[in-house]
Amino acid sequence: MREICTIQIEVIMKAAVPIIKLNESILGVKIERINDEYINSRRKDVARSHRNEFYICILLDKGKVNFVIDFKEVTLNANGLVIFAPGQVLRVVEPYNIEGWVLYFDSKLVDDFSRSILEESLYQGPLLNLSQEQKKWFFQLMELLYDTSELNDMSAFYKPTMRAIVIPFIYRITAMYQASIEQNKEQHSLRSNAIVTSFRKLLRQNYKEIKSPQEYANMMNLSLGYLNDTLKHLTGNTVSHSIQEEAMREAQRLLWYSELSIKEIASAIGFEDPKYFSRIFSKLTNKSPAQFRNSYQGDQ
Repeated sequence: MREICTIQIEVIMKAAVPIIKLNESILGVKIERINDEYINSRRKDVARSHRNEFYICILLDKGKVNFVIDFKEVTLNANGLVIFAPGQVLRVVEPYNIEGWVLYFDSKLVDDFSRSILEESLYQGPLLNLSQEQKKWFFQLMELLYDTSELNDMSAFYKPTMRAIVIPFIYRITAMYQASIEQNKEQHSLRSNAIVTSFRKLLRQNYKEIKSPQEYANMMNLSLGYLNDTLKHLTGNTVSHSIQEEAMREAQRLLWYSELSIKEIASAIGFEDPKYFSRIFSKLTNKSPAQFRNSYQGDQ
């Protein structure tokens, strides 16, 4: 059997959420059949809170499995698909008689357009229910990818062949998430949807450094009032609330697992005043940072 790549746990520093990385393989792809035994054999790593530096896609043929992803409980059932993006904090809770596939792939294999859609899908939820036609297509592709990974006679053609099989998988997932997103947004204008999508992308990239709503409006060549009205109409949140929410999501991740002090966490997400950070955190989560950390210590 050819070893495509391995998965490594790396604690970047003592205080950080542990990061699971694909090794420095030139391929950046790993596919495996999964069942309860597969999950349990890796329980030491996957049952504790961790981050991944790569995408994970799980498809189930039978059973169900429970996850906690960024503090939300998610259940993947048979005939379902879920994708986890790099940087999210993930914990596997329990598998129940599962059979299916898990595909790990490097973010470098995802082009910018697909990445923007996959990131936007996180606001809608990571689960997709597959039709029989979709399930058949995905499972046939997984079989082909797995069988190809076992070949030993491909020589220099092995790497491009594996990648050539993964790319249509990525594009079909992207198309399905895009359809899901558009269905949820169809009651709004194309311009309003484009504004919200662009704002969220800028926010994900800059929330640690830029806290000013006016700066985001300037970056988008919009008035703050117009950006606020558009965002509130589509999401129910103002620009200011969205900035705070994005920052507090990262704060929750660090509080959940890391040993960083509250002051260090505030600084890491761009708050110079720890007391102000604590007030915002309490307002959005109904818990102080210390209370939140204590409530999740048992999940580490």
